[in-house]
Amino acid sequence: MQLTRQADYAIRALLHLSAAEPGNVVQTKEIASSEGIPEKYLPTIMRTLARAGLVRTLRGNQGGVLLARGPEDINLLEVIEAIEEPIMLNRCLREEGECTRESFCPVHPVWDRIQQTLIDRLESTSFADLASEQMSCEAGSSKGWEFSDSQSQRITA
Repeated sequence: MQLTRQADYAIRALLHLSAAEPGNVVQTKEIASSEGIPEKYLPTIMRTLARAGLVRTLRGNQGGVLLARGPEDINLLEVIEAIEEPIMLNRCLREEGECTRESFCPVHPVWDRIQQTLIDRLESTSFADLASEQMSCEAGSSKGWEFSDSQSQRITA
């Protein structure tokens, strides 16, 4: 699985909005410039995110975008699935019975566990968490993301 540029841009744009004062309307030009997103792609991405209920768009001179909910109520999974299709590591996980080998395939349960772990991690990472981490990075005190599991893996931003 690899995220498209469009999903990456959507994540960066929402992170930018998450760092703004609550209720502040931000112009897409500002987001594009600040986040290194080509300005021509951002309106389409914002419309998609608005349809998913993640942002609100306002037209006119004072127009722009703002979060539709608080950053603590928006997670990475929602944004990725708003832009991409639902996360699927293998076609056999799409729906039960999709694969004729499902009942005896030794790899199927492995794919299922990996996919569920990925979904759980994305769902448990809010944009408030990411904005907080971004402020730590800018202040020079990034400790990276730590996940508690049996292997105590550490993932740095």
